[in-house]
Order: sequence, then structure tokens, then C-alpha cells
Amino acid sequence: MLLYAITATQTGEDVITRNYVLYMTSNRILVGAEIDKIISILLVTGVLAVALIRAQRLLVRDMIGSTAAHDLSRFVARDVADKVTTSDKAIQPGDGEVRVASVLFTDIEGFSTISEKLGPDRLAKMLNDYFGAMSEVINQFGGTISQYQGDAMLITFNTVKPDADHVANAVRTSIGIQQACRSRDFAGDIPLKTRCGINTGEMLVGAVGSEDQMLFTVHGDEVNVAARLEQLNKQYGTYIMAGENTVKVCADEFAFERVGEITVRGRSSPTEVYVLKV
Repeated sequence: MLLYAITATQTGEDVITRNYVLYMTSNRILVGAEIDKIISILLVTGVLAVALIRAQRLLVRDMIGSTAAHDLSRFVARDVADKVTTSDKAIQPGDGEVRVASVLFTDIEGFSTISEKLGPDRLAKMLNDYFGAMSEVINQFGGTISQYQGDAMLITFNTVKPDADHVANAVRTSIGIQQACRSRDFAGDIPLKTRCGINTGEMLVGAVGSEDQMLFTVHGDEVNVAARLEQLNKQYGTYIMAGENTVKVCADEFAFERVGEITVRGRSSPTEVYVLKV
């Protein structure tokens, strides 16, 4: 329009005006109004460009975060990976909270003897097969594998993700593990049995370690009791032992047999110990 106005002016036809009324009621051109239009178009274009760039960056960041969470979940539990990648701030050593939760320690019976008879490749295949089968059971009941220690696992409930039925789910997981071990062999022809120790109580759930390397896990006396209960199975020839706090919550649903009061190694006061009948 400006080019038309300039061209028309050169031919002797005056189409440019400074009168707003004349501009609105005729074909005359108000240069200032045209400049305002150009400025408005440029501003809107700039705002849209910024919005598109910002949206693109957010999309890329979200995709990178999802990829990071997926890759991280191959080394730590999916729930822990999601918590790390979606946290509003960087997780620091000591970040955590005290909550009532349940823990389940597992250990393969006679693992040292089994590993002596197997080469490294076959041993790794057996463990991968075993952990894969156990993970299916653990995921079914909402547990989180917080740690692997050789052939042992620390499984937690109501820690990373809320679980109102965490006590019963811990017991169900231990039963499922026994059933999985009885129903199959691992790495083709290796039968395995698993000992379990379950306990419930207050514990610290959070990150521990240094600035450069941390572990998201649980700490507390109740966690230590669960570890000792798993070890007591060897002494009593059993496969699932539970602490008093666990039994109080779900005694109506599962059959427990009281072993007695035992002073667990590392504690000064005795602990009520029960065996789960499966």
C-alpha cells in the first residue's frame, strides 16, 4: 500500500492524507496508521517466534528427561528414576523423610556352593534369569528393589511410592517368590530356594552418599531387624520370617507361627519372631 501511495503521488494523484476521518472514509492512506500496522505485525510475529522456540525447548527437554528416566531405570528402580528426573531441585545427600514402611530382605540359599560349581558366564546367566523372575513378582505387588547385594535384594514398600497396604504386599511378595522358585529352574536346570525376612516400622527413606555418587535407600533399626530375620531362616530351616510389627497388621490374612523372643544380633532387646506358613 505504501508503494502504491508513493507511485500514485508521483503520477500527480494525492492519495496520502494526514486526516484520520478522511483516511477512514475514503481510499486515502494514512502513513502513520500503516506504520502502526507494520509495528503490530512485527511484534506479534516476534511473540509467536519466542513462544514457538520456548515450546520446542520444553519438548526437547521433556524428551531428554523421558529418555534419561528410561535409561536410569535400567540401573535403579523405575520409581526412583522418575523421582530423580522429575524432582524440582537437585537431590542432595541426606534428603529424605521418616515414614512407616515395610522391607523385605531376600537371599538365595546355598549361593556360595552353587557359584563354586558354575563358571562366571553361567553364574551371570542364572542370576539374570533369577532376578528377572523375582522382579515380576515384586512389581506385581508394588515393591521397589532398592538394592542388589550379590544374590541378595532389599525390597521396600511404601517408600518411593505410596502404598496403604504395604505390610500385606510385602508378605504377598515373599509368598510369590517362594512359588516362583518352586515352579521353575533357572538358567535351564538350576533349582534355587530363597530365604526372606520381613519387618515393618519407622525408617528413613532418602538419598545417602556423597555429592558425586548417591544411593536412594532406607535406613533404620527396623531395616536391620529385617536383615537379621532373613539370616535366622538358616538357623531354623525356614524360608520366610517376619517381625512382630508385620504380624500385628496382617495376622488375620496370613498364618504365622510364633518362634519366640530372640535377641537379634546387633540389638540389646529381644525381638518377637514369627514364621510364615506357606
